[in-house]
Amino acid sequence: MKKLIAMSTAAAIAATMSFAASDDDLRAELEALKKEVQALKKQTKGLKAKRLKKQISELKSAALNDNIKWNVDFRSAFDYIHYEYNDGSSDANQIFTNRLWLGMKYAPTQNLSFIGTLSYYKMYGQLPSPAMGFNYFDWVVNETPNDGTVRVKEAYFIYFGDKLFGANVPWTASIGRRPATDGLLVNYREDQNPKSPIGHIINTEFDGASFKFDLSNVTDIPGMYFKLCMGRGMTNANSRYAVQVDGVNYTKLDGWDHTDLAGFIFVPYDDGQYSVHTTWFRAFNLPGMYGTEYYYNGLTGAPIGPNPQTMEFKQGGDMDGAAISLLAEGIGDGINDFLDETNFFVSFAWSKTRPGGSHNASMIDVTGTNPTMDTLVDNAMLGSNDNETGNSIYVGTNFPVMFIDGGRIGLEYNHGSEYWRSFTYAEDTLAGSKLATRGDAYEIWYNQELIGKTLTAQVRYTYMDYDYTGSQGFFGEAGAPIDQSDAEAMGMVSVEKAQDLRVYVRYRY
Repeated sequence: MKKLIAMSTAAAIAATMSFAASDDDLRAELEALKKEVQALKKQTKGLKAKRLKKQISELKSAALNDNIKWNVDFRSAFDYIHYEYNDGSSDANQIFTNRLWLGMKYAPTQNLSFIGTLSYYKMYGQLPSPAMGFNYFDWVVNETPNDGTVRVKEAYFIYFGDKLFGANVPWTASIGRRPATDGLLVNYREDQNPKSPIGHIINTEFDGASFKFDLSNVTDIPGMYFKLCMGRGMTNANSRYAVQVDGVNYTKLDGWDHTDLAGFIFVPYDDGQYSVHTTWFRAFNLPGMYGTEYYYNGLTGAPIGPNPQTMEFKQGGDMDGAAISLLAEGIGDGINDFLDETNFFVSFAWSKTRPGGSHNASMIDVTGTNPTMDTLVDNAMLGSNDNETGNSIYVGTNFPVMFIDGGRIGLEYNHGSEYWRSFTYAEDTLAGSKLATRGDAYEIWYNQELIGKTLTAQVRYTYMDYDYTGSQGFFGEAGAPIDQSDAEAMGMVSVEKAQDLRVYVRYRY
């Protein structure tokens, strides 16, 4: 405070001397300043140094943004969902939903940041059934309308390194509940910036870590980078007090293993307009529905299949997945405004199952000629004991509406083969993941800015035509692909076509 008074006094004296007209005036000004200094001393005498330091620290924190920054993303949507079955019947429903994302960011230093998102997503009103099901499975719990509970969607820190072991390779390291939904390609229709994965093959919530290495400086290839990704989708552990004897907590659960995933993302080229994106991963000990009772024909010895009433959630094997995507954000170079703002992409994805292990099951003779017996049954993946390969093609374009400011139209198509299996369970299409379709899927959407990016609207229509069953299943026998005509001949009622018409209004700030 003394320094502050002295500086004020000196400044005042300097200013007074500059504009003084005579010595008498100067003496008068000096006498007045002495009186002001004495008055300031009396006013500040009771102030404590600690209090002043605290006030200064608070001002510095506010000025330097040393606090968590929040953002809001609220969407209110209407979905009309319609299913057609192979027996000619159909179902339809109208769903209203509210979804709220509360985002948070904090950067205590230039090299370290924390990012998190809280999620609330529910249908209007109360649901008639309180049953807990796969709607609450950890991979999708924030991407499906639930009971209105606020949950953590993302929570991770990220460290930015300038050089890797002295090389001119900027790098990042991150760990936590990573952003693994609404990735590249899918982000266009979702009207937001892309997150880490290629959305064609991965759109699932996950806990894990990632390490990214920017190679553009050492290769002189624009945008080149390599990223290691790993995560755990299921932890083999009993919960607290699950085992009452001796108070044992978090021990392994018999018959289960950790479900883990490891892979990489490699971008060989990205100049800001044209880019190539690749990924590969392996997932271990994947879950699925398996039967504990199997039917067989005792006269011929031929297996008939599992009893659907005895299906249980078990683990069955591993899976590989890969994708390559080519993207153009703008066509040509200054040909016209329309092409400059047009995006186009084509992507190819591949999956391969690796069944492993077996479990006990009861074999029941439907002819009654042989006794029921217990035997070991292989943990088939997608209904097959063999390694099965699937593939998918995903093509899309989106472009501005020339006579409406802030409007964009998107057209997308994808096709999946018989044994195609993606990790897109959290894709935000209430009728089911279109990218998991074994068959053909078509989509058209229109995004419109109402008040810039703060208030926007969307109309979206998704149509899925299934050639095989099991598109929305996990990795066990319930995910087995059965041709629709064969399923009908067996008396199996399956979804043949699915539609979802969505209209929403969205506020972001």
